[in-house]
Amino acid sequence: MEQMTLSPSRRLEARRAYGRSADVFEPVAWRPPSPARFDSRVANDVAPEPDPILSDMADGVPAWLTITLGGLVAALAGALLGGALQI
Repeated sequence: MEQMTLSPSRRLEARRAYGRSADVFEPVAWRPPSPARFDSRVANDVAPEPDPILSDMADGVPAWLTITLGGLVAALAGALLGGALQI
Protein backbone atom coordinates (compact mmCIF):
# COMPACT_ATOMS: atom_id res chain seq x y z
CA MET A 1 0.00 0.00 0.00
CA GLU A 2 1.36 3.36 -0.96
CA GLN A 3 1.80 5.89 1.79
CA MET A 4 0.85 9.45 0.97
CA THR A 5 2.92 12.20 2.44
CA LEU A 6 1.57 15.64 3.13
CA SER A 7 3.34 18.71 1.99
CA PRO A 8 3.67 21.50 4.57
CA SER A 9 0.98 23.55 2.87
CA ARG A 10 -1.41 20.55 2.74
CA ARG A 11 -0.61 19.76 6.37
CA LEU A 12 -1.52 23.33 7.38
CA GLU A 13 -4.72 23.15 5.33
CA ALA A 14 -5.69 19.86 6.98
CA ARG A 15 -4.98 21.32 10.41
CA ARG A 16 -7.27 24.26 9.65
CA ALA A 17 -10.02 22.03 8.26
CA TYR A 18 -10.02 19.34 10.95
CA GLY A 19 -8.88 21.49 13.87
CA ARG A 20 -12.20 23.34 13.94
CA SER A 21 -14.10 20.34 15.26
CA ALA A 22 -12.06 20.45 18.47
CA ASP A 23 -12.99 24.11 18.93
CA VAL A 24 -16.64 23.20 19.32
CA PHE A 25 -16.24 22.32 23.00
CA GLU A 26 -14.60 25.58 23.98
CA PRO A 27 -16.81 27.90 26.04
CA VAL A 28 -18.44 30.80 24.28
CA ALA A 29 -19.88 34.07 25.52
CA TRP A 30 -23.62 33.48 25.78
CA ARG A 31 -26.25 35.96 26.79
CA PRO A 32 -30.00 35.58 26.81
CA PRO A 33 -31.96 37.21 24.01
CA SER A 34 -33.21 40.68 24.64
CA PRO A 35 -36.83 40.76 25.82
CA ALA A 36 -37.76 43.29 23.15
CA ARG A 37 -37.69 40.50 20.57
CA PHE A 38 -40.59 38.62 22.07
CA ASP A 39 -44.23 39.48 22.53
CA SER A 40 -45.25 38.42 26.03
CA ARG A 41 -48.81 37.57 25.01
CA VAL A 42 -49.83 34.04 24.10
CA ALA A 43 -50.44 33.58 20.39
CA ASN A 44 -54.05 32.46 20.81
CA ASP A 45 -54.89 34.80 23.69
CA VAL A 46 -58.38 36.11 23.06
CA ALA A 47 -60.99 37.39 25.46
CA PRO A 48 -63.45 34.56 26.13
CA GLU A 49 -67.08 35.26 25.41
CA PRO A 50 -69.39 34.77 28.38
CA ASP A 51 -71.52 31.63 28.33
CA PRO A 52 -75.14 32.26 27.39
CA ILE A 53 -77.67 32.23 30.23
CA LEU A 54 -80.69 29.94 30.05
CA SER A 55 -83.07 32.89 29.85
CA ASP A 56 -81.09 34.25 26.86
CA MET A 57 -81.41 30.91 25.09
CA ALA A 58 -85.12 30.63 25.91
CA ASP A 59 -85.82 34.06 24.40
CA GLY A 60 -84.93 32.75 20.94
CA VAL A 61 -87.29 29.74 21.06
CA PRO A 62 -90.74 30.36 19.58
CA ALA A 63 -93.77 29.67 21.80
CA TRP A 64 -95.30 27.09 19.45
CA LEU A 65 -92.14 24.96 19.72
CA THR A 66 -92.32 24.98 23.52
CA ILE A 67 -95.97 23.87 23.46
CA THR A 68 -95.30 21.16 20.86
CA LEU A 69 -92.30 19.72 22.70
CA GLY A 70 -94.21 19.80 26.00
CA GLY A 71 -97.06 17.84 24.40
CA LEU A 72 -94.64 15.26 22.97
CA VAL A 73 -92.97 14.76 26.35
CA ALA A 74 -96.38 14.36 28.04
CA ALA A 75 -97.50 11.82 25.42
CA LEU A 76 -94.29 9.83 25.79
CA ALA A 77 -94.58 9.85 29.58
CA GLY A 78 -98.24 8.70 29.31
CA ALA A 79 -97.31 5.89 26.96
CA LEU A 80 -94.51 4.67 29.21
CA LEU A 81 -96.68 4.89 32.33
CA GLY A 82 -99.55 3.08 30.57
CA GLY A 83 -97.22 0.32 29.44
CA ALA A 84 -95.81 -0.03 32.93
CA LEU A 85 -99.28 -0.26 34.49
CA GLN A 86 -100.45 -2.82 31.89
CA ILE A 87 -98.01 -5.41 33.25
